[in-house]
Amino acid sequence: MEEYDRQDIFDKAAQAYDHAEATIKAMDDVFQNVTGNNYDASLTLAQFDMILQGVLLSVACADGTFDVLEQDFIRQFAMHGDLLEYIRSDSNGEVDLTWDAIADLPDELVSTILQVLPSVLDDQCESFVYPLAAVDFSYSQYGSVITTPGDFLKSIESDMIQIAGLLAFVDSEGTDEEINAAVQMIYELEGKHWRDLLSGRALGSGQEKQ
Repeated sequence: MEEYDRQDIFDKAAQAYDHAEATIKAMDDVFQNVTGNNYDASLTLAQFDMILQGVLLSVACADGTFDVLEQDFIRQFAMHGDLLEYIRSDSNGEVDLTWDAIADLPDELVSTILQVLPSVLDDQCESFVYPLAAVDFSYSQYGSVITTPGDFLKSIESDMIQIAGLLAFVDSEGTDEEINAAVQMIYELEGKHWRDLLSGRALGSGQEKQ
């Protein structure tokens, strides 16, 4: 793949990220206006970054390799939060990884990391979803666009899937395995919590899980 093609992929992914970021900021504003809660949007954005990085790591490793281009691609989506820093803190320093180090790990260890990612991020994903689902459930207009419950989720999921799909092509032709890994991870990390809440479960305060 030629350099200009790679840059085009990076640029399109950045555009999708900017769209998701703008949606999350707008939803946080609405959440504060509707509930009166002083909610910190930076927390939501940090959680989104970590979820997205988990998805992208799954895609990057689905073909058995995690090369420099894929590492650079993922690094650009650590504007607000870093998945590996979170894992380091959550494990009290016992799991201390860098994106470079993951590429050098044995395949079986990388596979283990990917298998535990959903459970590692589950609490943060639940916290991420709470305030946004509250808006999605009760707020029917975003700018000039009338929405129905679930539309915000679909928008953010669409942006995440687009970014993941672009990553699949950054070093080679994308495979079904890579795309399926992305969709499955997105559902596991945030879709199930959002759909549970929209189906009638009690909404929480959106505070960070400890």
